[in-house]
Amino acid sequence: MSLIEKYELLKKQGSWTDRLNYILSLSDKTEIESYLKKSSFISYDDLQMLVFLSKSTKNQPNLIEIFKTDSLPVRQRADAGKAWLRLEKDEKQIHQFVIETITNSNIPRL
Repeated sequence: MSLIEKYELLKKQGSWTDRLNYILSLSDKTEIESYLKKSSFISYDDLQMLVFLSKSTKNQPNLIEIFKTDSLPVRQRADAGKAWLRLEKDEKQIHQFVIETITNSNIPRL
């Protein structure tokens, strides 16, 4: 059984916590991360899982990508943006992020 098949099985028969524990227990999360990126446009649960995985692995590029994707739900985009801000240490990047957030009308306002 592939990683994706096991994840989908847990999605149907397990709880959100079961899926989370399964993903966090994987030594190589790249395959499941790639799958979650693709399915996050279809499944809100997968988007939530991708945000949580990105936060737990401190994957800043994923978080900023989620934040900047206009077609995703505002709540998850804002959560990803807040997580990115907590992780980012470069003041210039933070300043640029804040200015872009203020001037861009497509950025969520929560």
